[in-house]
Amino acid sequence: MDRPGCVVHVWDVPGEPRPRYTALPGIGAVLHRLGDAVGLTHMGVHVRTIEPGKAGTNRHFHLVEEEWVYVLSGRGAVRIGPHRLPVRPGSFVGFPPGPRPHHFIAEGDTSLVLLEGGERRPAEDVGCWVDIPTWWRAGRLLEHGDPLPPEEGDRAQCIHVDELETRRFQHDVDAAARRTMRCLNRPTGLVRQSVVWAQVEPGEHSTAFHTHDRTDEWVFILAGRARVRCGDVWFEAGPHDFIGHPAGGPAHVMEPAEPLTYLMGGEINDDDIVIYPEAGVRRVRGRLEPI
Repeated sequence: MDRPGCVVHVWDVPGEPRPRYTALPGIGAVLHRLGDAVGLTHMGVHVRTIEPGKAGTNRHFHLVEEEWVYVLSGRGAVRIGPHRLPVRPGSFVGFPPGPRPHHFIAEGDTSLVLLEGGERRPAEDVGCWVDIPTWWRAGRLLEHGDPLPPEEGDRAQCIHVDELETRRFQHDVDAAARRTMRCLNRPTGLVRQSVVWAQVEPGEHSTAFHTHDRTDEWVFILAGRARVRCGDVWFEAGPHDFIGHPAGGPAHVMEPAEPLTYLMGGEINDDDIVIYPEAGVRRVRGRLEPI
């Protein structure tokens, strides 16, 4: 079965060595740009593989954009301001804007593999690599930046998926759309980026067949297999497949062939309009109305 351009397998996306321009001691990683590969424009989503004993990036922070990371495999640590916290598969870390410099370090003799993402607001964003130190604004490096602010950080930014309570979701448009969910973004302080761990059983639908008018959406499959519908096209997807749904794109839904575990995310925007084309309704500010 041919697969459309909205889906890629992680390891089919070319890897880009990091750091990109200069060799910096202690940093070594490979980046796979998943969001770019499937046409997302409102956010970036990547897989970053960090070499054993190395850091994935310079310590840095953003003053506008939100960021987040989910650990796929390996063990290591995340530094957030004054804190150094252990991470393992299933760890999730949210980075609200502010002077909370952070990066991840791979420990032991295996790589640390991260699914990471965040907003794309380049015209507004300001940030800093604190250990160089170098500031940027609107995508341009600044010759003279502000003095570095005191470092902040909160241990509550780092959680593990197993620590969270599950809730059962039943869609109000499709009676077969049921899933078990754990919300990752809210406990870690994120308010504009949604990241959710979900499980769906065979015979259920991941959601009602729908599309978002103004927000990007994505799915990363952790375990299991599903038939995925995107518009009029059906295809199969399985572990380490990444599916992107750009704003205004075709409606979509997943139907598991076996128990399906996945991460899903997108933007939180009160002005978004969700359209359910086969049900003949749309959701505007939380209320359903005829199309």
